[in-house]
Amino acid sequence: MADPQTVRAVVARAGFTVEDFVDPGHQPEPMTVWKPFVRASAVPAVRIPDHESDPDGHLDREWIRLSRENGTISADGTLLLSVEGAGRLPWLRVRISPDSGSSSGVSSGGGKVTARASRVGLPGQAIGFVALAVDGHAATSVSTEEWETWILTAEFPA
Repeated sequence: MADPQTVRAVVARAGFTVEDFVDPGHQPEPMTVWKPFVRASAVPAVRIPDHESDPDGHLDREWIRLSRENGTISADGTLLLSVEGAGRLPWLRVRISPDSGSSSGVSSGGGKVTARASRVGLPGQAIGFVALAVDGHAATSVSTEEWETWILTAEFPA
């Protein structure tokens, strides 16, 4: 299992503003949220083939788009993260820039991305994490598969 300092450093290098590990009593534990994403029956919302010309950029834009659409990212940019390989740690509360991934001034439909989903992976491991809305109603996951990266979403009953 990864230590807290390594996880904090990886997430900070990916462009997230790292606040602290939290154990919100009203939220499910990270491993509980991981379960629907690791089932064999899980169906990705987006599949990004490794052979694309810019798979990392595509992943970064799509993750932010889907996470905003389903409410994983709050209006102020706050969310909770659990990095693959560190699932026994509590949630890491992070923030992204409010304009990260916005479409202002960019004709391609994707703005400047400051929080890079494509960089959230422990040293020597593939990209992988689960993000949970601070209120616990929605989550988004990024998973590296054989020749592509998946983005999966889930909603949780109140």
